[in-house]
Parts: sequence; structure tokens; C-alpha cells
Amino acid sequence: MKQMALAFFMYADEHEGRLPHRQVYKLDGSLGKEMIFNGPAMIPEYITDVEVVWCPSWAAEAGPLERYDAAKGNNDGIIQPQELTKEPFNYTGWLILDDVNILGPLVGTVGSEVNGRFSETEHLNTPFGELALANVASNGATSDQDFTVSSTYAGTQVGSGDTFYRLRQGIERFLITDINNPASGAVATSVVPVLWDQVTVHVRDFAHVPGGANVLYMDGHVLFVRYPATRFPVTVDSARLMGRYNYLFDGIG
Repeated sequence: MKQMALAFFMYADEHEGRLPHRQVYKLDGSLGKEMIFNGPAMIPEYITDVEVVWCPSWAAEAGPLERYDAAKGNNDGIIQPQELTKEPFNYTGWLILDDVNILGPLVGTVGSEVNGRFSETEHLNTPFGELALANVASNGATSDQDFTVSSTYAGTQVGSGDTFYRLRQGIERFLITDINNPASGAVATSVVPVLWDQVTVHVRDFAHVPGGANVLYMDGHVLFVRYPATRFPVTVDSARLMGRYNYLFDGIG
């Protein structure tokens, strides 16, 4: 993860401070739903070895070729940058600090699927679902933009605001509450998740058992957080949302 952090920050230095957006398109050019960083933007210029984008503790597939190419790609024996998927890692490209930013009014409730996971239909009634549908309507352009939610979800975003902010250097200015404290910026970046292991209601899909996840934060440090934690992305709500929260980004159904 620390290698990916260096790659993200190198990218940001050359792209007006912005970290890469999420993986918007599939290999065939159609809209994709994956919550992982934009492969073509990062590989090979910033990440030369795709093994870096792999958690050795992930047990669902034997390795990146089996996961990215065989299970999710065109199975031609070559991992293309567009074949990167969520799991074992997740990356949205937006500033998300709490489950309510994604779930809105569903936070603290139980989904209708196995073990309380929220279904694709349930995600329609969330701030992230609204963001996803805007992404479809814009043919993916929204994935590289700040997005202001409708009045239905007013106050659900960071700082009780209405906007999903794209991750960028200096994002901590949206988090600082005490302008007289010069150290508050460092504190803020240390709580902004950038990349994290899959968190799920299915124990078998945790990369690290007993359950927990490594989380890369905006200041570059990586922390192993045990499940269930009290903060996104390793809470019970996080586990219930993460299986399907990306499903609407290529359309309904």
C-alpha cells in the first residue's frame, strides 16, 4: 500500500494536485462499476509492476492474473490496466470519512441481503446512489468531479455539507475546524482514507482473518484496523455497504 501511496502522490504532483479518479471504463470502452483507481492513468507510468496492486493475504483467487484477467477481464493471459477491479482493494477517489456519506438515511439500518448487506436497489436511495446515477448520465465524467447531492441528502457529506469532493492535495482544508491550530492540517490528512482492503459481511472475503483491513490514509501512513471499528471503512455499516455500493455506476440492473 505504501508503494501505491507514492504512486498516487507522484500522479497528483503532475495533475494539479488531484489523485487519480476511479476506474470509469471497462476494457471494451463501456462504463464500468469498479471502485479502484484508474488503471490506464497509473500503469505503467506510475506503477510498473501490477503485483503492487495485490494483497498476498487475499484468498479468493490465487493471484492478480486470476483475479483481474481471468475472473474480471478477457482471460487472455495479460493484465490490462482497464481490468483492475475492486477487491482485494477499494478506492473511490472522493473524500469519504463516514458511512453516512455513502448511505445517508440508511446508515445504522440493516440491508435486505444475506447478513444485512444492502442490495443494489437499496443503494438507489442513498447519496452514493445519486452520485452513481449522475455518473451514468454523464458517461463517466462525474467520476472526475466534485458532486453536490440533492436536497434529499443535504447535510450527509463531510462537515455536514452537501458535496462529495474529489481527493486532492490540500483536501484537509475541508476538515480543519480550528484555523489557529497549525497542526490541524496534519491531523486531518491522517484520517482521510484513500485505499483500503475489502470489508465485508462474509468472513471468507476478508483478506486478513480474524477480520480487519489495512487502510492507506491521505498523509501516506497505513494502519491495520480491526473489524468492527467505529470509523469508515471498517465498521459494520461499511461491511454492509461495500459489497454493492459500486453496482449503480454502470447503470441500474
